[in-house]
Amino acid sequence: LDMAIAIEDEAQVYYEQLAAWVGDTKKEEADFFRRMATREERHRDQIVDQRQRLFGDAPTSNAAKVSWAVEMPDFEKVPDDITLRQAFDIAMDAETRAHDFYAEALDYVTDDKVADLFEGLRLADAEHQRLLREEMDRYQK
Repeated sequence: LDMAIAIEDEAQVYYEQLAAWVGDTKKEEADFFRRMATREERHRDQIVDQRQRLFGDAPTSNAAKVSWAVEMPDFEKVPDDITLRQAFDIAMDAETRAHDFYAEALDYVTDDKVADLFEGLRLADAEHQRLLREEMDRYQK
């Protein structure tokens, strides 16, 4: 779970960086990235609560000291004149990568408890994709 917490921390920072990057000239897009940062923070908090329930005050691992970059956008490909549709696509790519990361990690897990945790994280990222699709659909109407 420490790894998942670190991944969510990074994702929040990436969205905050994107919001700052697009700035006030692209208010709708910046607001979208800020909302995504808030979602990542909320998801991180849920994982922290889950870790506390399962492991109490057990020391954390070194996972936070590693850059996982699971949800990191390709900043080189983010256009200066980004559209809201492109912002959605960046977020969807990140959520898809997170989902795929946990799905692939399941192939290496031997402990049922850890497998259940990773499956829950995979499902959460699938839900994030669904929410993004719904938000994109509302935007396009």
